[in-house]
Amino acid sequence: MNGDPVSRRGFLKLTGSTLGAGWLSAHWPAVLALGQAACSARDAATPFRNLDALTAADLEAVAAQIIPTDETGPGAREAGVIYFIDGALETVMKGAGGFLADGAARLGDIARDRYGKARFSEHDDDAQLTILRDEEQTGFFGAMKFLTVTGMFAMPSHGGNHGKIGWTLLGFDSRHGWLPPFGHYDADA
Repeated sequence: MNGDPVSRRGFLKLTGSTLGAGWLSAHWPAVLALGQAACSARDAATPFRNLDALTAADLEAVAAQIIPTDETGPGAREAGVIYFIDGALETVMKGAGGFLADGAARLGDIARDRYGKARFSEHDDDAQLTILRDEEQTGFFGAMKFLTVTGMFAMPSHGGNHGKIGWTLLGFDSRHGWLPPFGHYDADA
């Protein structure tokens, strides 16, 4: 360390990431089970169990802005992240349904005040991004970011990541086994 004191913001970021990793480790089996149920719901195109259709559309629009579809490939919408989020509201995020619905409603209020349409999901990408930039530091956006990334990159058999979309985006080669050399230390010089 260079002798500089840790800033309060730096301390909070470190503490938050440590607590988040600890929470995820403690709840990993539930997250995996949630993913499996979300995968089945997405594939069957079943109705949402915990979200109404309008709130689901708004939350899906937020997830699609966090990991958008672009020239590099499909995004959160195609990966079925909204089904992962819907399932999370009855397991690991139980009790957070009102929080997410309130966040979506707040985005709708902002969208109506700025652009005239009452639903966040009714706006084009530029308007959605402008609204979300102002909301990046909120707990709602943090929760949506966590749920989107988790649903996007989960093991496909455990939900989200439909068709290994997330892994393809990362360039991850999903093989069951690996042959040597495993790393740079085994490679020929």
